Parts: sequence; C-alpha cells; structure tokens
Amino acid sequence: MIKNFVKIAFRDLLKHKGLTLINISGLSIGLACFTLCLLYGLNEFNYDRFHTDSDRIFRVYRWSEAFKDITSEGDPYLPIPLGPALSADLPDIEAFVRIRGPWGDNFVDANGQISDQGVSFADPQFFEVFNFPLLYGDPKTALANLNNLVLTEKIALELFGESNPVGRTLKIRLAENFEPFVVTGVAKNIPSNSTIHFDIIGNFDRLRSLPRMERRWTNWNHSAYETYVKLRPG
Repeated sequence: MIKNFVKIAFRDLLKHKGLTLINISGLSIGLACFTLCLLYGLNEFNYDRFHTDSDRIFRVYRWSEAFKDITSEGDPYLPIPLGPALSADLPDIEAFVRIRGPWGDNFVDANGQISDQGVSFADPQFFEVFNFPLLYGDPKTALANLNNLVLTEKIALELFGESNPVGRTLKIRLAENFEPFVVTGVAKNIPSNSTIHFDIIGNFDRLRSLPRMERRWTNWNHSAYETYVKLRPG
C-alpha cells in the first residue's frame, strides 16, 4: 500500500511540475535559512565558553552616567593601574590580565622580510587565565620575559613556514627602532567566537620602556587598556 501511495504522489508531482518546483524550492530555502540561524545561534551562545573557567572570568567595564550632551554608556578601556589595584584591594580576585590590542602599524622583521602585523601585549599570566591552546611552548612561561612573543599558527606559518619557530628571533618596530623579540610559543588560531583576538602577543610590561609609557603606569586618567579578572570559586 505504501508503494502505491509513493507512486501516486510521484505522478502528482510530475503532473504539476511548476507547483512542485515552487514548493520544493521554498522548503529548501526555509530549511537552509533555519540551519544558518541555528548555527549562528549556537555560535553566539558558545561565545568564550571554550575557556575552562569561563564562568569566573569577567571583563571590567566602566559605566559613565549621562552628563549634559553626553549620553550614558559603558566602555572596557581603562587605565593601566586598575588591574593591580583591584587585585590588591579585592580578595575575591584570583588573577587579572591587562591587554593592549594592536595600535596603528607594527612592522615586523623576520629574516630580513618586513611585514605589517598586528602586535598585542598582555600580562604574563594571560595563557594561564585564558585557555588558548599552544601548539609549541609552555603557557606558564610563554610570556615570562619582557622580550617573549607568542604567534598564532597562521602568523607562524606566514613568517617562518612549516618549521617550529620557538627560539627564533623577530624584530618589531616599537617607537622609532626595531627591537629584538624571541618566539616562545605558537598558539592555535583563535576561534571566531572569541572576544579576544591576536596575531602576535608579547609581555605587557615591555610597554613600560616606551616613550611616555612610564607615566601611564600610575596614571588613572589615561584609559586605553582592557582589564580582565578571574574570580575565586564561589
């Protein structure tokens, strides 16, 4: 009986080809749109969830109330001394990480080949607070020294090819001069559902030696750096 129903249905579809085409096309487009929306939703709901302690990691925001013609708003760009002050004053904070994303043009010299790359800086505990897997290097020591660098898999391939670049030297133009850095790790490419993105990342304290940066280390009026905190369990 089922076989007869299938035959009748198939004949009916062939008999009304135009209507069949419209129905099948509509159903296909609907299913495709539903699948895309489902994938997008799953991606959004999984944002930053790949970190082991994601439920204890927070980005610090500053909320500014409305004043005259300025509307109220929140922003994550804060002064350098905030992280150490929070850690010293609030016992609930287990660790903090300050991040400076790439600013302007950062020229990188790898074996005499100069290219424009985005260079970020973060506190040494960056790879212990955040679970960005390293293909090469130790997350506990990857940013331990001032001239350490970690590259993403993509950038390592671009600059050094297939070989393991750990121990190799890069020169990065900071201020007016090219300064030497040592590659101490290679991270897997950053997933799309991550708030934090970087190509090359170095030790945050290395910034202190740059012109005007020494004053910013204790300046509460210059806000340009993101601060993350990891809270203790409970």
